[in-house]
Amino acid sequence: MNKFSLLFSSLLMITFISFSQQKLDYSIKYSWKDVPEKHTIKKQFDSSSAISILDERKIEYKIEAKDIPIYASYHKIVRVQNDRGIEAFNKLYIPLYKGYEVIEVKIRSIAANGTVVNIDVSKVKTVEEEGTTYKLFAIDGLEKNSEMEYAYTIKRPFALFGSEYFQNGSFPCQEANFTLITPPHLKYSAKGYNGLDVSEDSVINDKRIMVSSATDIPDLDNEKYAYRDKNLKRIDYKLSYNLSNSAKIRMYTWKEFAKRLYENMSTRTEKEDKALNKFIKEINVKENASEAEKIALIENFIKTNINIDKKLIGNGGDMIETIVKNKSCDFDGAVKLFMGVFDKLNINSQLVVASNRTNIPLDEELEDWNRVEEYLFYFPSTHKFITPTNIEYRYPYIPYNLAATRGLFLKTTEIGTFKTAIGVFGNIDIEPMESSAHNMDIQIKFNETLDTLLVKSKQILKGYGGVEYRPIYSLPKDKQDEITKNIIKNVTGSTNFDNVKIENQKLTDCFTNDKPLIISADIKSTELIENAGSKILLKIGDIIGPQVEMYQEKPRQMPIEMEYPHVLDRTIKIIIPDGYSVKNITDLNFNIVYKDNDKVTMGFETTYKQTGNVIDIQINETYRTINFPKEQFENFKKVINASADFNKVVLVLEKK
Repeated sequence: MNKFSLLFSSLLMITFISFSQQKLDYSIKYSWKDVPEKHTIKKQFDSSSAISILDERKIEYKIEAKDIPIYASYHKIVRVQNDRGIEAFNKLYIPLYKGYEVIEVKIRSIAANGTVVNIDVSKVKTVEEEGTTYKLFAIDGLEKNSEMEYAYTIKRPFALFGSEYFQNGSFPCQEANFTLITPPHLKYSAKGYNGLDVSEDSVINDKRIMVSSATDIPDLDNEKYAYRDKNLKRIDYKLSYNLSNSAKIRMYTWKEFAKRLYENMSTRTEKEDKALNKFIKEINVKENASEAEKIALIENFIKTNINIDKKLIGNGGDMIETIVKNKSCDFDGAVKLFMGVFDKLNINSQLVVASNRTNIPLDEELEDWNRVEEYLFYFPSTHKFITPTNIEYRYPYIPYNLAATRGLFLKTTEIGTFKTAIGVFGNIDIEPMESSAHNMDIQIKFNETLDTLLVKSKQILKGYGGVEYRPIYSLPKDKQDEITKNIIKNVTGSTNFDNVKIENQKLTDCFTNDKPLIISADIKSTELIENAGSKILLKIGDIIGPQVEMYQEKPRQMPIEMEYPHVLDRTIKIIIPDGYSVKNITDLNFNIVYKDNDKVTMGFETTYKQTGNVIDIQINETYRTINFPKEQFENFKKVINASADFNKVVLVLEKK
């Protein structure tokens, strides 16, 4: 955990020193049989490309001199049943992170007829992929319905926190076992997620042991509108007590994390205070401005004038006087700068630490500091947030993946002249549905020869709809034009347009009266019409742009989760050519709506009205919340597919 290592590095020494003289024997104990047996695959896994027959993990902390390294042992038996399975398991990658040492490796393949091929592990390659070094072993002898078995142990540095995933591949597992072994004086807490349970610890033969086991773990494929990582079966563990010091004092708590982080971020030297005072004068905050206006001004000034770059760590990027001088900082420096400005201007704020909800959320019960990923600031007076490190967002919007989850709020308190913070978990609310929209206002008429549509298009992006697109208009002009061209092309498929107009494209326009980003153009399109004898086919459904289509053969495994709540209102006006009528106007009718207590929770609904030769169509698509239970998946799929089905609507115009 590099980002927060300074918060607790000193405490590690206490753990090491307390029992540095104690000795514990370590021995590798695999259930490795000299003559492998033939395994039976359970019926529900018959069609799988590969099946983990056994997935066994043992994590042991061993005291050695003044160190407590971890010996992590892995034992796996896999049946491969087709080419996809063979491709997935004909190589074994063992990661070599900093401080890792491979102690022992055994690998073999067992053919369907029982022939055993023991892999020569001396024939190993060292490869690097995406910045990580691996030992790579090729596994010979794999064929359909054969098995591979491996066992290896890694010696790695002591860690306060750890995780093991038992659903980290797209293949099922018949039996999984986990064992955590620590010296008796080090008491770890462990917790299973998504259906895994962990036993209470027991001291056996001078070792503290916790175990977990599970059978018939299904594969977990990626599913649309779901985040797979957070739904994987896993076990997290962390050091909670050093019994040689105290059995009552819990270590590495969220309370302790909050206190240390606050001290680290709020402590300033006299030089930093002077630099901060000078910097604040440059911001020029007006005293009569509202608190929300002050927050928005400060955020925009800092993000516009200071280069915030995570890679600047270690180069003075977290020292305020250096930040102000060089106009650049790392992420910690950005937090310190914002916190200092808010403090000096008496703006009540709370630093919030959060995790990405598309990944693994923070757990209030198991204090895994590794899960802390991001910083936010919360303002009690407005109940809104800012993200100090993401330069593309402006008050009151934060990245959607940091909202609609729980965070650790650092609430300040004073004891005499001493100021500290108490960590309290609370909700990081996301902006309501009404705030975010991707609306359309479309007017369509035919040219005189009835072979081209003349389309006046206006896309109106509110809230998160606009937040996602506004950063485009900070790019170089050629990039802006290229992306704008693609946005407009989505309306009709045509690149023949002019009179392009972009309104409210500044990042701060989401705060100033919540102005929507508006992208307008006049389009000439031949893509949406076809002539069929005396009839004209108008592909009106394509006017709303390509839509997601959901057809899932397997039963839904994960609950539904969307990026943010939103509504899509599309208004379409069609002027029918003189002498023509629409034969199938009722094809415009869609009414897929689901309610809870008379409130629409999700739906796709259309209405239309014809007055003379003008047809007015109103389309409303609603997703009031981001979370829907798995039991509502079929309803959700109907709503999603309704928009895709509207794409297929073709109006038939025929002569009267």
